[in-house]
Amino acid sequence: MPDNRGVVPGQPPGGSPDHPITRSPDPARSGIACGGIWVVDLVKVIANYPRENTICYISEESRGGGGLAHNVVIDLASFDANLPLYALGVIGNDAYGDYLVERCRRFSNINIDQLRRTDLDSTSYTDVFSVKGTGHRTYFHYLGANRLFEPAHVDLEVLPVKMFHLGYLLMMKAMDQPDGQFGTVAARFLSELQSRGIRTSIDLVSEDSDRFTHIVPPALKYTDYCIINDWEAEKLSGISLRVEGRLLPENLARIGATLLGHGVNDLVVIHFPEGSYLLSRKGVEIFQPSLALPDGYIVGSSGAGDSFCAGVLYGLYQGWDYDRTLRFATCAGGMNLSDLTTTGGIKSWQEILQMEQRFPYRKSLA
Repeated sequence: MPDNRGVVPGQPPGGSPDHPITRSPDPARSGIACGGIWVVDLVKVIANYPRENTICYISEESRGGGGLAHNVVIDLASFDANLPLYALGVIGNDAYGDYLVERCRRFSNINIDQLRRTDLDSTSYTDVFSVKGTGHRTYFHYLGANRLFEPAHVDLEVLPVKMFHLGYLLMMKAMDQPDGQFGTVAARFLSELQSRGIRTSIDLVSEDSDRFTHIVPPALKYTDYCIINDWEAEKLSGISLRVEGRLLPENLARIGATLLGHGVNDLVVIHFPEGSYLLSRKGVEIFQPSLALPDGYIVGSSGAGDSFCAGVLYGLYQGWDYDRTLRFATCAGGMNLSDLTTTGGIKSWQEILQMEQRFPYRKSLA
């Protein structure tokens, strides 16, 4: 395994025609915008996932917010009450939409002026079946109003943010539409953000389809931070990360370099149950094992990836070094596992960092 601070041989240290360097962020800007998917999650806990035409029994159930934009903005607000945050997306004029608005209003630092309401479709929802003991979950999803979210819903003139996190790609029908110049509408939107000095980050949905190869790569050219899970990294790069369920850490660098080759401007971060991996365009490489959590700690894993992502964004926003940022993200993802809902387990950034004292890290990624 490469050294924790190793430089990948041959990795370009700066920009090129294929990898343009984005304009430096405007120092007058502050805050983080989270735009994209808003969902009401209806979580059901089961002992095991049933075979078709058989029955299983629900032992617990709960309702919570879900989707990238909801999860990340709520996590960030839980980390830091003084961080300016902006929630963007489209939800229905219905009870589920009211519920998501109410969740945001619990935090005084979340601006919801651009969380749009519509009568054209109802608020998206997901039936989440979570297996007790493992936290593995299966989703049955209604796309709803999320399919409508597009650049026209975003007023950039009154959005003074330093960073914009967008996702999930492959789940936003309007954003995933083709664009003659940029490849997709999302790519055009990300380019506009960068032109204003706003740092961009994206996340994907774990969709088992061939759409990865024509929807995601155009957006990577206008992405500063690509934060995805292992399944998505495999799908996007075409490089295997597992053999018979066993992680192949030696392939992480190949995947990271491939995604940088697609045009990611600054960082590729990949997270997975055993830990996480970071590769920067300047060649910084970090392998970070996950926390060794005790039996019984994991209640559910819905939203854990988004909590990890929020941790990465928060560390980058605060100017922390990559090592501290990745450790913080690891602790945030670990803390999330203590609750059945997507965000209910998350606490302040200080309490999250204390997870390192409570639990050891795994000895390796293998």
